[in-house]
Amino acid sequence: MSAARGDSLGRARARLLASIIATSAVGSGIYGYVSTSPDGSPLEGGILGVIASVLISGTLASLEIYLLNSPRARVFYRVPFAAMLAGRFAVYLVVILLGLALARWLVEGRVLIERDSLIFGIAASMTINFIFSVNQLLGPGVLFSFVAGRYNQPRIEERVLLFIDMESSTRIAERLGEVRFLVFLNRFIADVSEAIMRHRGEIHKYVGDEVIVTWKLAAGIRDARCVSGCFDALARLERQAPDYERAFGVRANFRAALHCGPVVIGELGVMKQEIALIGDTMNTAARLQQACRDTGHRVLASAALIEAIGTLPLGIIARAIGPLPLRGKAAALAVYALEADGRAVTS
Repeated sequence: MSAARGDSLGRARARLLASIIATSAVGSGIYGYVSTSPDGSPLEGGILGVIASVLISGTLASLEIYLLNSPRARVFYRVPFAAMLAGRFAVYLVVILLGLALARWLVEGRVLIERDSLIFGIAASMTINFIFSVNQLLGPGVLFSFVAGRYNQPRIEERVLLFIDMESSTRIAERLGEVRFLVFLNRFIADVSEAIMRHRGEIHKYVGDEVIVTWKLAAGIRDARCVSGCFDALARLERQAPDYERAFGVRANFRAALHCGPVVIGELGVMKQEIALIGDTMNTAARLQQACRDTGHRVLASAALIEAIGTLPLGIIARAIGPLPLRGKAAALAVYALEADGRAVTS
């Protein structure tokens, strides 16, 4: 990853951490001030609440932002979900109780974990752990969208779409066998997803050996994040190629398509619900990805997206190859092939 992109990611994480700590401190300070018993000092209660929240939220948010969202955290997600849930609960509970005890010592000069503090610690740990665990299952932001009812009624949003499809998946599956191929597929998805999410991409869905990624339009074209994310994922697989060959005897690669436009977003399903994206923009992106094989290009992008981006990342060049007929589409689509010219420095 280039120094500029690394600094940008670092600043974004620091801002997120600071906002979490600040919000928690304000809320806890107000709660501590107004909930102080009649024989206590409201000011002392407020200070106690602020210190405790800074210690607790700072530690837990740092764990989530810098550890569990880093490549090193992959080992944690290989354990059974129940074990992950229990381990996370234990860590949260210890951090909360220690934070409350340390805050009391700093303010009152004594270390005491009261019954109410223990109950609060258990309840808070269970609640936060549940939210993060469900968020892990559904995907970042999906739980909030369901709870808030954001897409209870279908709505149209301008989105950037990235369709990624593993190269030679049928041949690899035949060579490895079904069980080993699933292990290979999980490794591939993890590497691709980690690279994409560094550029704020939202993993919409895994469909077999395909990864569908989306950004809101403004976020996706800002600093050409959608293009950078795609090529950083390719670069990551290239760097990991020796590891893939040692573990599986084959390398991992993909073909991809980038497109933008309006999509209809809404809740879909009854017994099993999801946030669905449908519409002509989705269909076009899928057809464009399929055209990679026919044209021999690894990454294709619609002219509409390239025009919206304006300036591509350093080291990425666009070559016009359209208008390109797409299966099932009445009109040909103006298309560019995107290539790295050797100067791109990726994560």
